Amino acid sequence: MIDKVEVKQALEKKVPAKKVEAKKPEVKKPAVKKAPARKVRVKKVVPEKTVFEKIEDTFEDSVIAVPFKAANKTFMASLGLFSYVQKEFDKKFNEIDKRFNKYAKDGEKVFDKWEDKVEDFRKDVEQKVDETRDKVRDTFKKAA
Repeated sequence: MIDKVEVKQALEKKVPAKKVEAKKPEVKKPAVKKAPARKVRVKKVVPEKTVFEKIEDTFEDSVIAVPFKAANKTFMASLGLFSYVQKEFDKKFNEIDKRFNKYAKDGEKVFDKWEDKVEDFRKDVEQKVDETRDKVRDTFKKAA
């Protein structure tokens, strides 16, 4: 609190008085009791059976079910066999493709080599034809 003396001195000296901040009374909050955590129960969702599953259950042990089970097993085995054959076929195809590419490159090299030889032969023949043509012209010029 500010005394009266301090106020008088402040007025005489024109010094600002000290500001006193009022304190707020502390309010005690009541303790909150926490309830124990509840366990969330998750219900297991069992999907409904499809029409085919219901029919299968109905005929599971009957005489009719035996051929269907055999057909199903045969079909699944054929799918497994098909996937195996497909993998093997892909392996062989890749080997053949690599070989083909190798042969194609080798063939291009041989083709380029023979093309160069033919080009050289053509130039030689043209040169000999030009030489022969020049000789024939010279001979006709001398004869005339």
